[in-house]
Amino acid sequence: MTKESAGKVVRLKQIFWVLFLLLFWQGFGWAAPGKISIQSTVSKSKITLGDTITYTVTVTREPDVKVKLPQLAENLGQFEIRDYKVFNPVKKNGKIIDRVQYKISTFDVGDFKIPPIAVAYSIPPDTTEHLLKSEAIKITVESLAPSAEGDIKDIKPPVELPFDWKPVIRYGLAGFFLLLLLAIGIYFWMRRRKGKPLLPQKTEPRRPPHEIALEALERLRESNLLEKQGAKAYYSEISEIIRRYIEGRFGIEAMDLTSTELLAELEKVLLEDALMKTMTEMTDLSDLVKFAKYQPTDEENARILEMAFEFVRETLVVPEISEPEANEPAEMETAEEEVVSAEKDETAESGGEE
Repeated sequence: MTKESAGKVVRLKQIFWVLFLLLFWQGFGWAAPGKISIQSTVSKSKITLGDTITYTVTVTREPDVKVKLPQLAENLGQFEIRDYKVFNPVKKNGKIIDRVQYKISTFDVGDFKIPPIAVAYSIPPDTTEHLLKSEAIKITVESLAPSAEGDIKDIKPPVELPFDWKPVIRYGLAGFFLLLLLAIGIYFWMRRRKGKPLLPQKTEPRRPPHEIALEALERLRESNLLEKQGAKAYYSEISEIIRRYIEGRFGIEAMDLTSTELLAELEKVLLEDALMKTMTEMTDLSDLVKFAKYQPTDEENARILEMAFEFVRETLVVPEISEPEANEPAEMETAEEEVVSAEKDETAESGGEE
């Protein structure tokens, strides 16, 4: 081989190694010094079966470096991804810090490795993407510690919890107060519907109708209604007093009846003929004055007032004395007579023995 041929071979080898180094740098993540770096960490490297650990990938780069962070579907070997979070970039000391965090766990026992994660980046104006890989991290997964006795115990029977009375008492009281409020509401509603006051009030005993009528007639006699307002007002007042008395005494709705209807109702209560005659005379005279503009004489004015007094006095109800009260004096006299008789008999007997 000539020297010229040997020189060509050497140059070809140099070109080959240069190309090989370039490909190696691009394919295996050799980064431009100081431009970008990657770091991976875990919250703990030794766990028990089913524990969750936090796996964090941190990329520190210059502001002009563009990166593509790892995604949720990354292959983490034997570990299952439970959660995935990408943090907002943070600027520190003139560099940008990107961070991705995984919550991972496994249900296999042994030593495992979280495989490296590759981050793609480019440095403008060059659009060529390069790969930068993190380091693999070893994780040891241990089984749950056995019990001190070494045997698996039987399942304990279910524990009977004591009955909780609090909900029963709470709902019972709520139901009681609800029913109480409902009853109070119905009570007030019924009293209001009947026109009664909401709360019971102490009332005076109802006065007999004849007392009310006699007092009204006496006030009318002492007043000067006839002189001030005339015969019509005077006769109307007498008629109203008598009709209110009839309502209270006989239970007849006298205020809503005509004179003819009122006399017919009074006949049903079996009034005496003299009282019916008095009532007929009063109603006829009152109707003449009130409706026919009849001008009565002074004698008639006095007569109708006296007839009203007479009608009330003759029909009033006198309270009866109860039998025990009526018989009490007689019983006392009988008891006294029996005592006196007994004393006499004892005296006679003692005298006979002497």
